Amino acid sequence: MGESNIVLLPEQRDVLQNLTELKLDGFKREIEEQYCDACLFKDMTFEQRLNRCLSAQIEYSSNNRFRRLLQNSKIKNKLYIRQFSANEKRGLTADTLLMLKDCDYLKKGINIIISGLTGTGKTALASAAAVEAMQKGYSALFFRMNELSTIIEAKDRVSLARFIDKLRRISLILIDDYGLLKINDNVVSALNEIAEARYGIGSTIITTQLKKKSLKSVIDESPIRDALSDRLFRDCDIEITLHGASWRGTSEEIHGGNA
Repeated sequence: MGESNIVLLPEQRDVLQNLTELKLDGFKREIEEQYCDACLFKDMTFEQRLNRCLSAQIEYSSNNRFRRLLQNSKIKNKLYIRQFSANEKRGLTADTLLMLKDCDYLKKGINIIISGLTGTGKTALASAAAVEAMQKGYSALFFRMNELSTIIEAKDRVSLARFIDKLRRISLILIDDYGLLKINDNVVSALNEIAEARYGIGSTIITTQLKKKSLKSVIDESPIRDALSDRLFRDCDIEITLHGASWRGTSEEIHGGNA
């Protein structure tokens, strides 16, 4: 029912105006429905009706935050873990999918390496994990490795420090296509600073064609390489290895829509 068809008491309009000024849109939407269809709510106590308004505001705020997080994440495809089917031949067990859905790794600051050949679904799985995290209120940010390297190399020390501080406050960083190119010393040094700033307070998901034990191979041997490896490729970090022929989100591998 549109507001133009609603006959409200002056005090009810005052309530709605106050809620508008306070930007409590979820609360306003619910109480407006209660005003418009009083018969539907006549058997509820004041507390029950108030709780419905509060719950509506919580849901609205949560959904609004998710939309902002998703927009800022630079993730192109909104996928959910529930859209993936467990398939041990592919390297996707039910336990793995549940771990990504529950986001326990984020609470512990654990990193995840998703490895596999081109087309096996690494980026899709990483993106779905990030979407699940954002639904729970965590922030996420997606980079392709070559894009991240370009950003780092274009910055002076002051802007790089600001960039690192921004990344320190991101709960989950996705680095896609790690290992396609060698990483030069300047980028390695900056990555080490980023990893150090986020150590223990954020998680990183890396997608790569390399095995976890080979991730150091694209970094020239140096003390910085070892320091970076100690922070990004730790023994406690999780490796998910995807197998099989090229995977492009077929109906056998993924189900549902962009809910």
